[in-house]
Parts: sequence; structure tokens; C-alpha cells
Amino acid sequence: LPLPVLDPLQPSAWPVQLRRYRAAASTRLVWRDVNGHDDVDATLRGATALAEDCLQLALAALEQEFAQRHGVVRADDGSAQRLVVFGLGKLGGGELNFSSDIDLVYAYPQAGESDGARPLAAEEYFARLGQRLARLLDETNADGFCHRVDLRLRPFGSAGRVALSFAGMDQYFQREGRDWERYAWIKARTVAGDIAAGEAWLETLRPFVYRRYLDYTALDGLREMKAAITAEVARSDRFDDIKRGPGGIREIEFLAQALQLIRGGREPALRERRLLPALRALVESGQMDAADGATLVEAYRFLRRLENRLQMLRDAQTHRLPADADDRLRIALGLGHADWDALLVALDEQRQCVATEFAALLAPRRGQAAPDALSSYWRVLPGGGDAAVLAEAGFADATGADQSLREFAQSLGVKSLSDAARARLDRVLPALLHAATRSPQPDAALRRVLGLLQAILRRTSYLALLDEQPSALTRLVNVLARSALLSERLVAFPLLLDELLDTRVAGPLPEP
Repeated sequence: LPLPVLDPLQPSAWPVQLRRYRAAASTRLVWRDVNGHDDVDATLRGATALAEDCLQLALAALEQEFAQRHGVVRADDGSAQRLVVFGLGKLGGGELNFSSDIDLVYAYPQAGESDGARPLAAEEYFARLGQRLARLLDETNADGFCHRVDLRLRPFGSAGRVALSFAGMDQYFQREGRDWERYAWIKARTVAGDIAAGEAWLETLRPFVYRRYLDYTALDGLREMKAAITAEVARSDRFDDIKRGPGGIREIEFLAQALQLIRGGREPALRERRLLPALRALVESGQMDAADGATLVEAYRFLRRLENRLQMLRDAQTHRLPADADDRLRIALGLGHADWDALLVALDEQRQCVATEFAALLAPRRGQAAPDALSSYWRVLPGGGDAAVLAEAGFADATGADQSLREFAQSLGVKSLSDAARARLDRVLPALLHAATRSPQPDAALRRVLGLLQAILRRTSYLALLDEQPSALTRLVNVLARSALLSERLVAFPLLLDELLDTRVAGPLPEP
């Protein structure tokens, strides 16, 4: 379809032109999907391209209007600045569903002032421009809407500024960035405005999204988000929601993103915005079994195809199964099933596969549990505890071990831990003690374990790794028990732990 031309002299016509263009292009997407000319991947790409076309057309027209009224905002070198429009979620990933809202975040390169007859500070200039852009796309008129716009993923959410400078964005993510935002910005992509500047800035955000070490703390954020979604589903009785419900689209996305975050800082191939290429990369890197990857790909395509058909019924942003009998039959037959019950059987099978994989990722991966006596001993230190517990566990110098553990419990590093990190330590330390008793040299292992813990306490990602990966914990203790030299090197250079504790590496242990 030819793109509409938005006449700068007729801004009142822009909403009509954009909505009619979107209606025509959407009709074409439906026709090609329903008649089998496009698979679900092509339909998602088409919906994404349509949203980007509308965004870019609308922004270009508004920029001309603002330039005539307020001039342009100049950078320090005198060059004109443009609004930077980041697309998050499925828009950023190039996987937009048929009737989705679009998640946008606005930014601009640097502070300044426009150079027109009615100048505005950069912050106000780009905030007004962004608000006009959202209204031009979002508002409903006689021709419907163009695209629903959601600006709530910006820094500080609805309470935050509509547009921030790159410096303001940097400051926010350095000081305020939260775990869920790491997931949100995995898919971020510049979709309109100054695309080159936006993509360059996204490169600077990479260390926030992908940490340079093995980052099992990503699972904590995932558990919190999943708990919130589960509570929301239960409150609103949305178990028929194929996006947020059990075994739904969101679980596939979260599963892939968590594995990306754990290792993406070390493995660039995992830094994929799109879900299906991300799953392939996880399989190729050994992070996911090939059969599990294939299962998730099949489920994702099934669910996204069903999601599109639900939305194509009435151009509604819905993810819930219909209650109307005619709608149910129409959906079932259109997807190649004999009736609604047959579709439900296929849907339940796919959702069960997803739910099983997701539960396996989030399940606590504890090794052999530390004896209750060791756990109880650690939890009452430094005021309580009895060295006899350590002697019974297998430490030859129980008195010396007891003294070392008391000093460790009273150390500034332990006392300074956050509540979450302390909870991890309370799980990990007894497990380390238990592993030390089963090592070739329990007393030496304990001394070296405590020395290493002091070196890594501020890097809670390592505590998370030991908490989530019992095989890594056991391997660490065995190595420390066997090699004083390697223990010293690890204390001096904790980043070496990434290689030692990589659960995919199964090299021989050093001789004692």
C-alpha cells in the first residue's frame, strides 16, 4: 500500500489519513493471515512494520509543525536535535500482535533550547512533541484509532517526565533501574526519530541490561514479576488469558529473557531482541535443550497465532478466550480445528508444556540439603552456636572453625548485606559447610571458603549463582579444598569464578 502524504498545511486531515491507512493495511494483514498467505511470523512482522510506518509519518509531520512554530533544538555543535522514540515490548522485538498497544519511551540527546520565534527548553519541546505524537496516534475519532500508545514504561512511570535527555536516562538507570526494567529493555529498539543516536545510546545501556558476570539474580526479578502476574490473574479470574495465564505467552518470554540475562553479558550471541532467534541462540549456546527449545517455539507460534485471531475478530486488544459460541466456532474453524473443544485440547497441551518448562526454571535448585544442625548453628551466630556441632559434622579443628565462623558472622561485609542478600547467605553458608565436610580437606576448605566469601559478598550475583546452582557450589568447595594457590587467585580475582562455576564446564579438578 502507498504511504499517505501528510500535508503540513492541513494538520486537521492527519488523523483521518493515518487511521484510514492503518485500516487498509490491517485489512490486508487479516486477509493474508486468514487465507494462509502469511504464517504467524510474517503477520507479526507486518503488524510491526505498520506501526513503525505510522509512527514515522506522524512524527515527521509534527516535526515540521514544531520547527515552524518553535524552531529546532540545537546541540552543542549547532546540529539540529530530533526526538528519539524507543519501542519496547513486542514493538521493539519486531513481534507486534494485530491489535496491540505500542510501548514507547521518548528521549533526546542533550539539553538546550529551540531557536525559533517562540523558543522552548529542550525538555518542554520534546515533551510536547511526544505528547502530540501519542495523541495523534491514540485518540479515537469517527475513523477509529491508529495505534494505542502506552508511555508508562518510561523512567518513573506515569509520574516521570515525558521525555528525558540521554544524561537523565543514564542517571536514572544508574541510580533507580529495577530488575523488571532489565527485562523490558532487552527488546528496546529505536523505531522513529533520530534512530542512529538512539541505537548508539542503547549500546551504553547494555551493561545495565546484561551484567558482565554470570547473573543468577535475574531469577529473583523473574520470580517477583511472576508472583505479581499470578496474583493479578487470580484476582481477576483471568485463567483463560493466553498471554498472562498459566503456560501463556508471557511465561515463554520471561523464560527466554531470564536465560538471556544470566549469560548475555558474557555471550553477545544471546543479546537478541526477538523471541524466536533468542530461543535458537539459547539452544546453540547450550543453555537450553534442543527438544525444549523446539517445544517452546511450537507453543509460542501456536499462542501468537491464536492471539492474533482473537484480536482480529473486533480489532480489540484482548488475550482472553471468547465466551460467545459463534466466536468460538469461528476461531476454531479458522485455525483448522473441528470445533471449540478440539481447539481447547490443543491449547491445553501447549500451555502445559510451557508451564512445565517455566516451573522448572523457577524451581529452587537446591542440592543435598545441609543438615538442620549446621543451618541452626549458622543462624544463631555470633551470639549462640556450639562448636560441638562442627566437630560432629566432621571438622577436625572444630574450635578453630567455630572461631572463624564467628568472626565472619560479625564482619562488616556480612552486617552490610541487604535483607535479600542476607537471606541468600543464610541458605548458601550452611550448604558450603556441608560441602566442606564432604571434601578431601574440610578444615582447609572452610578457611578458604570464608576468605572467598569475604571477597565476593558485595557481588551478590555470585551468592545467587551458588544458591541457584548446587553443582557449582560443590565444585567450588572441592576446588578450594584441593588448591591453596587457586584459592588465593580467586580471592584476588573473583571474576575467575565465572569460568570455574560455569555449569557447562566439566573439566578435571586439581590434585590435592
